[in-house]
Amino acid sequence: MLDSVFERSSDALLQVLQLSLDECITFEHTYICTDHMLPALASEYGGVASDALATMKVDEESVRKELENQVKGKTESELPFSGRPDLSAGMPSVTLPVTSMVGGQSQGSIADSRKAYGMSDLMVQALHRAYEYSLFFGLQYINPEHLLLGIMDASESTAVKIIEELGGNVDFLRRQILHLMSKTLNNEDIPGLKSAVVGGLRELIDKHYRAVSTLQTLSVRSRHSLSNLPPRSEIVHMVCVGYFPDFILNQMAFRRYLLEETLAQLYLRVGGLDKELNATIISSAAQSLRAEVKSTIEFMLSSEYRLFNQMLDDAEHDLIGSVVEDLWWAQGEEIALNALFTEALDDYGRNNMINLQERRLEITQRLSKLRTRLDETIRHCFVKRSVSA
Repeated sequence: MLDSVFERSSDALLQVLQLSLDECITFEHTYICTDHMLPALASEYGGVASDALATMKVDEESVRKELENQVKGKTESELPFSGRPDLSAGMPSVTLPVTSMVGGQSQGSIADSRKAYGMSDLMVQALHRAYEYSLFFGLQYINPEHLLLGIMDASESTAVKIIEELGGNVDFLRRQILHLMSKTLNNEDIPGLKSAVVGGLRELIDKHYRAVSTLQTLSVRSRHSLSNLPPRSEIVHMVCVGYFPDFILNQMAFRRYLLEETLAQLYLRVGGLDKELNATIISSAAQSLRAEVKSTIEFMLSSEYRLFNQMLDDAEHDLIGSVVEDLWWAQGEEIALNALFTEALDDYGRNNMINLQERRLEITQRLSKLRTRLDETIRHCFVKRSVSA
């Protein structure tokens, strides 16, 4: 159900959702698609999402022009929500406690509208993914930037196609979002890796367990026998196997940007750091992250869930830790390349830009391979173990 999404939505995200409905109404469509969402994300209410898009010259005006050019007649660009059971129980409709501003005039709240507007299948997927991103980062609210990340995960969405038509690059846009998040979030608001992972997994486990419990209740009430519904221990196992790599990947990348931002702030206050000291700080952070990942796994499996009959051994922790460290250093290399690329853009160093662009593409491919390796390593270590009763 989308209830968990709207319950966690920030005021900014609710406003963005409202503006997307205004776009839908303007084009006389019957349900909201990801392309309706893009002008809203690029607007002043988009916050980090808007700023990230602006770094690629994707602004509200250019998005709206491209959207108008692509809309043919009054046909929606994406398929309506299909009602798949893994996402929701039925066609979601928008009912938000904010004010519609169609044509600059207040139209009242959506709750007062006589017509309910549904969403496309891809839009529902993006909202659920935004909810997951808020958990990955250990945050209490879903913000517009989480929704933009969720939309970009749906590579076939119309919004992604528009971003690419306007010259944006989805992979680099993700990095910009993380970079800007590291600048805007206060360290006091950011939980530790263990807290974010354990808390997020707990919420996902409870969410999926409630869904199974609802089916069990329906089975009893209808006197219709349902077989093979998973017990809680199996749900715990599936959630951990399915989501743990995502938590580690997003936490690792975000904390790499946080460290770079911390070093940048330190540079502004005390001047440049010795290269050796700078390297020592980054290396120590990598070792600390590796140890925190191990501690999180051990806590999760022995104290929090008592999930497996057999704990991970040192060799398996080393396998996971080595991939985490490789990702850490590769992420740092990409951050440095992005900074050099931005400088080249400012200096109009075209020849140098071509070389830097090639290096950025290479590091993007290496990061993709490392993410796959981490996912496969974690799954191999978890799946082969039996689930505790």
